Amino acid sequence: MKTSARSRGFSLVSAVFLLVIVALVAGYALSIGTTQRADTTLALLGKRADLAARAGLEWGIGRVLQDSACPANSSFSPTGTGIGSFTVAVSCSSTSVTEGASTYPVYTLSVTATLGSEGSEDFARRTLSSQVSGI
Repeated sequence: MKTSARSRGFSLVSAVFLLVIVALVAGYALSIGTTQRADTTLALLGKRADLAARAGLEWGIGRVLQDSACPANSSFSPTGTGIGSFTVAVSCSSTSVTEGASTYPVYTLSVTATLGSEGSEDFARRTLSSQVSGI
């Protein structure tokens, strides 16, 4: 069976076209994998920030219940796997509430857990608030 030079050139063009398509599909698959990894990392950092903020909130509530007063505004790094690199800032304010003949304090706690700096890849921040009353 004889093939002409023209038909052999057509096979080469088809092979190059097929290689380009396979390379594009491989590049797209790699892009999806990278995006999924980044999304997973951000979700994990967000959850760790939430846990660090909850730890700070529990610390602040504990101080209010123990001392019957607002703790001084403070900042600390909690100990524990995964949240030790966060900075937790706790602030508190107190107001008096009168209901009938009773007057009691209401403490408002605000806690912010932060990792990294804004704009960096590993930045995460969560803010939680709570009120404690009737002490």
